[in-house]
Amino acid sequence: MELLVIGLIGLATFGVLCAVLVRQLVGRLRSVFGGLAADGVCVRRYSTEGSEGNTYWHHVYGFTTADGRYLEFEEDAAFMSQGQAVTVRYRPGRNPEKTATVMGQGGAWSPLFGHLFGITITGCFTLVAALFVWLGLDELGR
Repeated sequence: MELLVIGLIGLATFGVLCAVLVRQLVGRLRSVFGGLAADGVCVRRYSTEGSEGNTYWHHVYGFTTADGRYLEFEEDAAFMSQGQAVTVRYRPGRNPEKTATVMGQGGAWSPLFGHLFGITITGCFTLVAALFVWLGLDELGR
């Protein structure tokens, strides 16, 4: 019974997290392969300190849409410096600041690898939780 409860909690938690990361990645990939490209720049790079004393770098990018609006969005990309020119890809029909990404050629590939890493980790925990559910159900059946 305990394995079943632990498995169901883990399945719900990690399954939802994995699904959210997959949805975000699919949205960004849709912008990369089906969106518009615009010239952008890393307008700000700042750091925050985590509870363990780790430093986390954040990057804010600015770009002008095809209809002339200037927008900014935040996305983490390794090895990006303030003032660096990038290619921003976005979908114009859907809140461009929410669909914008620097992922891809002319930008950075690190956001892709970050997403894939997160999906792999949460996916593995989801599989372990599914195994716990299976073992818990098997235990109940005996």
